[in-house]
Amino acid sequence: MADALRIERREYKYLVDEATVEKIRWLIAPFCVLDPYGRSSPDMQYTIESLYLDSPCLATYQANLDELLDRYKLRIRRYPDAPQSPYFLEVKRKVHEVQIKSRAMVGADWADLCNDPWVDARAIRQSGNIERFTTRVHLIGAQPTRLVRYKREAYMSTVDDYARVTFDRGIRGYRVDPERWSFESTKSGWLAADHAVGQRSEYDLGLTLVEMKFTTRVPTWMVGVIEKCHMQRLSFSKYGRLVEAFYIPPEERTPKHAGGWL
Repeated sequence: MADALRIERREYKYLVDEATVEKIRWLIAPFCVLDPYGRSSPDMQYTIESLYLDSPCLATYQANLDELLDRYKLRIRRYPDAPQSPYFLEVKRKVHEVQIKSRAMVGADWADLCNDPWVDARAIRQSGNIERFTTRVHLIGAQPTRLVRYKREAYMSTVDDYARVTFDRGIRGYRVDPERWSFESTKSGWLAADHAVGQRSEYDLGLTLVEMKFTTRVPTWMVGVIEKCHMQRLSFSKYGRLVEAFYIPPEERTPKHAGGWL
């Protein structure tokens, strides 16, 4: 077990159609390459699964909905397409416009670690990111709420210290039993994180979520892409959308523009 990363960055999000995806891909080609996961996949995409944790009263979802200036999410992430994929304990914190993401790679005993931090006290002492995650879990009594799955096509800049452009498709979620710390699911029971205009069902999602990620300043080439594609920034929380997918009718679900959801 070890700390995998701790980074600070900003994220711009957009919902676009497939024709715009093609144009973005062409415009970023001089500045970006596929990330290693995409290069090893025939369709340039890979699957991401995240098990989100929240308090019984959905405190992290509510903080996001209320647009608190300092808020966070808790999730366990894995990459099921990769053989023997490890698990990652992640705290994704947002302070004003800055995203602070800490991540710790752990083994298949991640559920024991989350439920009882003393099960491997030595590993926790050696990893600040594990301790950062488990402390927040126990502070709010967090438990599994949603399993989120989607396909990602990701590009990384070759001209910046850190800049990424990702395309997320087929975003859907599964309501999990809070007593079962597991990535298991049934074939039925999945709902799409649908946009009321363009995303209707698990099988006809219509729009792609584009995320542009960078550190302090938006790269000039990224600004050019946004302007040439006439992209309108919005706030879109996968977890928030998939909490609401089970409780709010589609016609009442619309993403807010920038300044709203995380």
